[in-house]
Amino acid sequence: MKKLFGVFALLFVAGCQTSPISPENADPVPASRLYALQGVGEAKVIVTRDSGLYGSGCNVRLFVDGKLAGEFASGEVATFHVAPGPHVAGVKPSAACGGGSLTEREFVVGKGEAIRRRISITPGGIDFSPTAY
Repeated sequence: MKKLFGVFALLFVAGCQTSPISPENADPVPASRLYALQGVGEAKVIVTRDSGLYGSGCNVRLFVDGKLAGEFASGEVATFHVAPGPHVAGVKPSAACGGGSLTEREFVVGKGEAIRRRISITPGGIDFSPTAY
C-alpha cells in the first residue's frame, strides 16, 4: 500500500510541472488568437508555451509593451515581429480562467536578431523566460 501511495504521489508531482518544447515540435497558435505584432519587423521574438498537463485547461495571454499580442494554449508557438531594443513582456491566465496576476519580464532584441522565450507554469505561477529550445 505504501508503494502504491508513493507511485501516486510521484505521478501527482510530475503532473504539476510543464516541460519545454521546441518550436519545431509545437503547434502554431491559430491566427484567431494572434492579436498584434504579426507584420514586418526588424527583430523577432519566438514564444513557445510549455507542454504538459498542469494549467493546460487555461490559455495564457501574452502582452508586449502593454498590448495584447496573443493567447497560447499548452504546447503552442508564435513569432512576433518587434522593433530592435528593450521591451516588456507580460503573461497571465486568460479571463476564462479568472485572469490572475500579470508576470512581467524585460527582454532586449537586436536588429535582425531572433530570440526565443518560453511561457512556463508551475504551482508557483506563470513565468516568461529565455530558453534554449
